[in-house]
Amino acid sequence: MHVAKTVVIPEPSRRILAENGLGILTTLRAKDGLPSSNPVGYVWDGERVGISTLASRVKYKNLLANPAVAFCVVDRTDHTRYVELRGHATLAPGPDRRFLDRQFRRQAGGQPAPKDLDAPHEQRYVIWIHPVQVSSPVLYGGRCGRPEARD
Repeated sequence: MHVAKTVVIPEPSRRILAENGLGILTTLRAKDGLPSSNPVGYVWDGERVGISTLASRVKYKNLLANPAVAFCVVDRTDHTRYVELRGHATLAPGPDRRFLDRQFRRQAGGQPAPKDLDAPHEQRYVIWIHPVQVSSPVLYGGRCGRPEARD
């Protein structure tokens, strides 16, 4: 399988990823190829998006069968702005839960992930998104967005 080269994410899109903490991850279901979308917390490290998941989750199984993904984040201060990343994902083991804790703290205002969040036998992974296309339009030319968000 030929995988297209990852693209650079433009600055306006980078700002949306940095300032928000909830996105929608879309994978293709392993059982029938239909899209499956889920809200997820994520970490933006300035270069890439990472999402903690469990091996028992459907999204993990979907990615094993087909690494194609789309990831969308709507700007929480101006809902006419969003970024969508389309590409593929890779899975990396996350057994020490450091990445999960980083993601959880980002979502929970600095609170650490509860120690009993996962069952003892669960295996944790990090989904890394490698975009080959980035879309970050401003809906309606920005005419409907919040004035203070239009800079």
